[in-house]
Amino acid sequence: MDLRLEDLKLKAVDGLSVGVSRVLSMMVIIMLGAIVLAAFAFGTILLLGDLIGSWAAAAFIIGGVFLVALAVMLFFWRSLFLDIFVKLFIGIFYGNE
Repeated sequence: MDLRLEDLKLKAVDGLSVGVSRVLSMMVIIMLGAIVLAAFAFGTILLLGDLIGSWAAAAFIIGGVFLVALAVMLFFWRSLFLDIFVKLFIGIFYGNE
């Protein structure tokens, strides 16, 4: 009985460590992606502002592009995010890494 309890503890620690490391790595990737996206958006605003002569108009155009991207992400929320996380956690907890 003690061996089974120890095995259960080891599996729980293994699952938690894999889960936490994946979540943390995903957070780092998302944060780096956001920084890169912000840099590209700022650069695009500067370039587009020079082309059309108004940085404010360029900022609104880029904001509109982001708004459309947000609407698409919200429309496909389940297939983009929910299903991916469900598969990730099933793989972690049932050992299908």
